[in-house]
Amino acid sequence: MPTTTEISVNGVKITAEQINSEVQYHPAKSLQSAQHEATQALVIRELLLQRAVEIKLCEQAAAAVKTDEILGDLLAQEMQVIEADEDACRGFYASSKQQFFTAPLFEASHILYPASADDNEARNLAATKAQKALDRIQKSPELFSTIAAAESACSSAKTGGHLGQIATGQTTPAFEAALLEMQAGDISPQPIASEFGYHLLMVHKRSEGKQLPFEAVKEWITDHLSRQSWQQSFSQYVQFLAGQAEISGFQLRSS
Repeated sequence: MPTTTEISVNGVKITAEQINSEVQYHPAKSLQSAQHEATQALVIRELLLQRAVEIKLCEQAAAAVKTDEILGDLLAQEMQVIEADEDACRGFYASSKQQFFTAPLFEASHILYPASADDNEARNLAATKAQKALDRIQKSPELFSTIAAAESACSSAKTGGHLGQIATGQTTPAFEAALLEMQAGDISPQPIASEFGYHLLMVHKRSEGKQLPFEAVKEWITDHLSRQSWQQSFSQYVQFLAGQAEISGFQLRSS
């Protein structure tokens, strides 16, 4: 990125102090990325405020005082956003039905061999114990509850490892990923590593998710399409203003 003294919008400079102050509102993987996002936000804000003054929506002095109010009025007046009507919502639903299912439910049992994520010795020992137990269970599946009661470090050991009904989002990512690959009657083909140690897993029942009707997701779809439409209109509006302006030292990203 060029030095901040070179960045300006129609002669109005974007200073290093402004960028450093703005960075906190743009979390990113690196400081450079955060600075870029902050600079872009400041350039866009300056473009919009200059436009508000140009069309006499406010005086120059008021732009820095009532910024949010002025920008809101400007966008409401000049941006044209296509609203998501019934046909658009139904079209989106029809083309994205796979998104609108309830999560599957499972009835399962497990055996936990505990080990902290940062204790390599304990994890190797836990993995070995889990594999030995799994070898026995694969030969005699009826031993699952007996081994769970005798060896599992989970409180479910007292019920033979039975966890009851489980929905997605209730377990660790690794545990859930294994569940989703299994059907009723399955036993995990290998020990499942998580931050808690190693698990053996048995699925007793699996109830597949059900298709949600359009009426149940209509509000979400309407909001989703409206946000998309607003963002597209905003991007086009900013690009239009940028095309009419003289911006030095920075190039706006089109989105």
